[in-house]
Amino acid sequence: MELFRRSPLTLFSSIAIAIVAGWFAGASVAQADAIGKIKLPPGFKAELVHEVPAETEGSWVALTPDDKGRLIASDQHGSLYRITPSPIGGDSSQTKVEKLKTQIGMAQGLLFHEGKLYVVMNGDIGGFSSGLYRLSDTNKDDQFDRIEQLRVFEGAGEHGPHGIVLGPDGKSLYIVCGNHTGAPLFSSSAVPARWREDQLLPLITDPNGHAAAIRAPGGWFAKMDLNGENLEMFSIGYRNAYDLAFNDAGDLFTFDSDMEWDVGAPWYRPTRICHVASGSDFGWRTGNSVWPTYYIDTVPAVADAGPGSPTGVVFGKGAKFPEKYQKALFAADWSYGNIYVVNLTPSGSSYTGEIERFANAMPLGVTDMVVLPKDGALYFAVGGRKSESALYRIVYNGKDVPADAPKLEIVADSDPQRVFGSGAPAPPAPEAHAIRVALEKLNRPAGPAAINDIWPHLGSSDRFIKNVARTALEHQPFALWRAKALAETNVDAQLNALAAFARAADASQQQAWLAALTAIKFPELSTQQKLDYLRVASLGVMRLDPFQPASREKLIAALNPYFPADNHFVNRDLGNLLLRLRAPNVVPRMLTLMENAATTEDAIDFAVSLSAAQEGWTTADRIRLLDWFERAAHVGGGHSFFGYLVSARDRYIANIPATDRPPIAERISKPLMQQTVAIDTANRPLVKEWTLEEVNDLVANDKSPRNFENGRKMFSAAGCYNCHRVAGAGSSIGPDLTGLGGRFGAADIMRSIVDPSHTISDQYQQMVFETNGRMIVGRISNINNDAMMVSTNMLDPKKTETIKRDELDDQYPSDVSMMPTGLLNTLTAEEILDLTAFLRSGGKPEHELFKAGK
Repeated sequence: MELFRRSPLTLFSSIAIAIVAGWFAGASVAQADAIGKIKLPPGFKAELVHEVPAETEGSWVALTPDDKGRLIASDQHGSLYRITPSPIGGDSSQTKVEKLKTQIGMAQGLLFHEGKLYVVMNGDIGGFSSGLYRLSDTNKDDQFDRIEQLRVFEGAGEHGPHGIVLGPDGKSLYIVCGNHTGAPLFSSSAVPARWREDQLLPLITDPNGHAAAIRAPGGWFAKMDLNGENLEMFSIGYRNAYDLAFNDAGDLFTFDSDMEWDVGAPWYRPTRICHVASGSDFGWRTGNSVWPTYYIDTVPAVADAGPGSPTGVVFGKGAKFPEKYQKALFAADWSYGNIYVVNLTPSGSSYTGEIERFANAMPLGVTDMVVLPKDGALYFAVGGRKSESALYRIVYNGKDVPADAPKLEIVADSDPQRVFGSGAPAPPAPEAHAIRVALEKLNRPAGPAAINDIWPHLGSSDRFIKNVARTALEHQPFALWRAKALAETNVDAQLNALAAFARAADASQQQAWLAALTAIKFPELSTQQKLDYLRVASLGVMRLDPFQPASREKLIAALNPYFPADNHFVNRDLGNLLLRLRAPNVVPRMLTLMENAATTEDAIDFAVSLSAAQEGWTTADRIRLLDWFERAAHVGGGHSFFGYLVSARDRYIANIPATDRPPIAERISKPLMQQTVAIDTANRPLVKEWTLEEVNDLVANDKSPRNFENGRKMFSAAGCYNCHRVAGAGSSIGPDLTGLGGRFGAADIMRSIVDPSHTISDQYQQMVFETNGRMIVGRISNINNDAMMVSTNMLDPKKTETIKRDELDDQYPSDVSMMPTGLLNTLTAEEILDLTAFLRSGGKPEHELFKAGK
């Protein structure tokens, strides 16, 4: 369970929702007082079911219903408890709680099925250690008297073994474990058991040591039978997903965590909702080696949720809620006390998602949720890390819903195009779903006939179909499809087949693979095809080792003339590959890209890569990179961000030959020192102090096609890239703005820029904390027992203040946004219009706003 988070910045906030205040005021506050502060949509209400006494019942983090309308809960560090809830509308004093008479506990996953309780234990109690246990009541006295250990897990703690759920067939169990849990002994694997780091250049591990020794598969999902046998590795490449849930179509979903210490780095990924497809690898790797979502051998998330700490997930089926909620995925966020509703829309063979904030109980940390069939309420626990704990439920009365009730706040939504790449058009969703499910059944050796079933889908534009076609192909004997892969002429199918080839073959097949790859004309490819080509080429260079000199020269000849390209991600992947191949004249070209990068994150991409280059340097070029590191010392980020820069610079200096050191000896002898963090905006003169009325008039009266490239430049000039991401470029300190234009009109966007404090989302709102005569402004980033940590600088999330609960005099929402005002004042009217069009387009140059006659 991931329970430590950062404090982010807001730029273009949307709908204001009040932040809960007062929970920490005084030495103790009754949980009943928190009921009125839990924010819910009209027609819903929250009820306190049980206030958990910390001294005797601990802090609850896992829930499951039994077959008698009761709940079973687990203390994170202790025992199991059985709860008979009070009737809907009843007082919490009517709830009955009993400690179960069993030595098993410390569960972060619970499942009751056919009279037996399955427990995923996370830690050691007495002679029992982390693993999957099954508890049975053999003498029918309503107590579990038999303990069976079905599985041993090598891991414990907040990145250890987590959730468990019954499979759609009723005969299988699915389990999720965090990335500090070793891969188990498995009978089979839907994921081709060839996982590696697949990092072209030497990785840099977390400077603070987190997960430094962890390698693939990272966090994983497994399937097994009800006896814990026939374990199949189902999906890998997660960081620390805590829970899992199936929808009615039999598809599995989770809510995966981020690595908040990496905020500001280009490899940082926000928390995200994932469709856990058979055989998939979601690309978490340690340190700076996290895979981009566009790689041909991974798949994208359903939606990125932004800052948070993912915990429980459950579908609303069985809840006595409106139909919309019965079909939706509920996802809990510990750090900000949120319960999200994820509205899933079929998109090809997978889904896109719109994430709405359904409930907010800040600063109560939501840990787990279940729907209790007996009464149709959604029950949720708060607690974790020995913090104050309680059990609540949400019920729907269907009455007090005004006709003009506002929509829920949309936290994030996904671009439908994210699940599609280049290739043959995908079939409609129902047909595409059926194709994917059929292909998933081939994620095992299936004989020669399977290859004919797989092959037509290798070139699909549907990312999930394309991915499972490749994984299914890898499961078949290489000798049966080797020649077919080399002879394929459809570019998309050929690239996917050659990716499988590189992963399944050995160095003896290097020349045949390379001949097929280099026969493809790189400059004639689309951007996505170029990215696919470069990933395939990289896989071959890494896996068909040793890479022969003749092969190296042939691949350099095929690619070196086209660097740099006109896309950052192509340049990043192409530059890294050329550095690995030791191609001539790469360093100065990459330095120029670094110095002219649109965003700090883009520049970091090139600087970190250059730090691994040992050849091709002049003294002048060495000084250019050293100068960049000095400038980067003013950039803020997560707890490990600056350490990564130091590690990259140290690596670079360590590789400088003694003969090259004298001219720069003084420079490289001094350590890199972190400087004051500030928003880095272009040094531009004041144009005028634009008013909201003026900029709205500009946008409303504009009829001209706008300039995409200039809009992108203005997004950088105004400092927006320092905190926000559009179309994959930029920072993740604040919300991703890619979908902004689809949710808000131009007037709303302009107001959020000119008057950022007008409306502030609770997800990014600061709090004012009064303690011992001081006022501290920031966001709660961690709660642990009787203390909380407050992050006080959005650009430097690691900067925190600790406040003891009994020393907190008052807390209340700040009415001042963390976003600075006046960001448009250095822009001309034309530049403002281009910036607005860029935001409304979601970073898509093909948008109608950039076309004549719009």
